[in-house]
Amino acid sequence: MSNLDTDELQSLPEGCQTDQVLYNLTRRGPEFDLMPWSASTKMPVMASSPVEQGRLLGNPDLTQIARELGATPAQVALAWTMRTGSVLAIPKASTAEHVLENAAARDLHLRDTDLERLDRAFPPPTHPEPLEML
Repeated sequence: MSNLDTDELQSLPEGCQTDQVLYNLTRRGPEFDLMPWSASTKMPVMASSPVEQGRLLGNPDLTQIARELGATPAQVALAWTMRTGSVLAIPKASTAEHVLENAAARDLHLRDTDLERLDRAFPPPTHPEPLEML
């Protein structure tokens, strides 16, 4: 399924295997209610556009954290998206090297201090927000 909010998922008679939504550091709305509900039902969320179509890559906070971790900004953004273990990221990759770079994000460990800095740079939602689309 794609872009279903919590109330829509709850109304499905047979449930759903996953819900694909726009989710990344700048589009954190699903964290407020969709992701906690999905986690409680053990349904993974599939994050589309986890690097915001490349627009995240020039962010100075993300770039600094990546530099400190010896990673790329895309790897940090992907690692952040997958940090809970209940989100699958589907980043675009146009070359084999790009696929390998994206795959390396699975092994990138973000420290608590990195997560706190990312929360300051990209604040989490404080209230329910409608799902966004590109």
